[in-house]
Amino acid sequence: MLDNVERSYPARHYVMMDDKLRILAAMKKIWGDRLTTVWLRQGHYALDPKAVAAYPPADLTLERIGDLTDCGLPALSGGFEAGHAHREGLPEKQ
Repeated sequence: MLDNVERSYPARHYVMMDDKLRILAAMKKIWGDRLTTVWLRQGHYALDPKAVAAYPPADLTLERIGDLTDCGLPALSGGFEAGHAHREGLPEKQ
């Protein structure tokens, strides 16, 4: 599927948002630093401690999709270390 994405939407960097860490981890494993993962910590997946503990943290964690408006472009373009950009630590908009 990622090959199709690259062919249809060529880019140097991609951003993937999902509420399932397993999907984000699988994509990050393939695309590595070309992908910024954003975990939307909402719904029943966020409340399942086993599901959360089974995968590495996303590059950016948001409590709700609306929090995306508080992110600056650097947060989505790979400017963060994995797992360190949480709602309380979001950068100022630039």
